[in-house]
Amino acid sequence: MKNEHGHCPNCNADLDAGSIWEHFFQETGSEEKADRIAKMYGANRERGKFGRAIGLYDRDKDCTVGWKCPDCGHAWERT
Repeated sequence: MKNEHGHCPNCNADLDAGSIWEHFFQETGSEEKADRIAKMYGANRERGKFGRAIGLYDRDKDCTVGWKCPDCGHAWERT
């Protein structure tokens, strides 16, 4: 799988986490169930990873306004 969530602009940490399909396959033990659940996330066996970046939410704007690296704590605006 290719990198789906990019890298931290400060420390270059990989912001991809594990495969969504693999996670649900391990959790359920069933390929059919993993296929069905991964599809709910827009993922399948070949693509779809969880992201590690932490969303920064603004309650007044009611939206995510930026991201924060879980490794170095660097924050940047949403583009």
